[in-house]
Amino acid sequence: MDAERKNENNKLDKPEKEGVFHAGCDGSTSPTPNRRSRPLCYTPAMHVQLLKLALGLYSVGLLHSIFTVLRKKQTLFKPAVIATLIGFAFHAASIIARVYEQRTFPLAQRYESFSFFAALAVLAFLIVYWRYKITTLGVFAFPAIFLMTFIAILQAFNAQDAVPELLRSRWIYIHTPLVILGYVAFFVAFSAAVLYLIQERELKRKRVFNRLPSLAICDDLAYRSLAVGFPLMTLGILSGALWAQQVSVSWMNDPKILLAFLTWLIYLLLIHYRLIAGWRGKKAAYLAIVGFVGVLVTFSFSTGFHANFHP
Repeated sequence: MDAERKNENNKLDKPEKEGVFHAGCDGSTSPTPNRRSRPLCYTPAMHVQLLKLALGLYSVGLLHSIFTVLRKKQTLFKPAVIATLIGFAFHAASIIARVYEQRTFPLAQRYESFSFFAALAVLAFLIVYWRYKITTLGVFAFPAIFLMTFIAILQAFNAQDAVPELLRSRWIYIHTPLVILGYVAFFVAFSAAVLYLIQERELKRKRVFNRLPSLAICDDLAYRSLAVGFPLMTLGILSGALWAQQVSVSWMNDPKILLAFLTWLIYLLLIHYRLIAGWRGKKAAYLAIVGFVGVLVTFSFSTGFHANFHP
């Protein structure tokens, strides 16, 4: 009798290990990955559907940016902000659904990193807008948010972008958020620098746009963003080096890490000259733009070992 019960228990446990079929919301059945039991109405692609809803709402912000540039005046800004707020709610729900599915915070795939980046960019824009009331920041933020979310959706089902099991470590939950948070702060600094240069040019032409923030506000926002982003990036690089050391990988052979270090040096020079040499305004704005170009190259660079090492 005990042997029969043992065999029955093994049969019950086996599907959970190999993947079982759960009934979907429409009555169909589909295999699920090796996870704990989920509600019958849960679908593994729910997080992608929620992200698509967020993308649709983010498109209102993209239209705002396009019309504002073409017409040279604010267009659809309030609807864009409202749509972005609702889209962020769907975006957060997408991340939560992914957490529920993976039973851990989703950062192991490139899709998840792009999604996380976009969500933080939305949050950063909303915080800056609430603090500074800079409506023109949306011209830069909305297209970037839309693009990052769109790329995330395109890569949602590409399992080849996952971090190899050999490199799985708790460091990924320290290194990746630190670096992405730093990049988001640098994006805000970049946007403020561009706004500074535009406003300065218009003032030289003796044309004043009330929609543009003052030079002092642009410079202050750029400096505060650098003050946030630089320590985060520093900690991100250090944690990445410790992560590589833990898995016995020579991180100095990774071009992406070398590019990140070069970008870090650019921002170090910027902060140094701002504090020591008193750089303000135009010079600091140009260097902030150069630094963010380094961020873009570092984030998008994808060859060799680092393509597997970084999600």
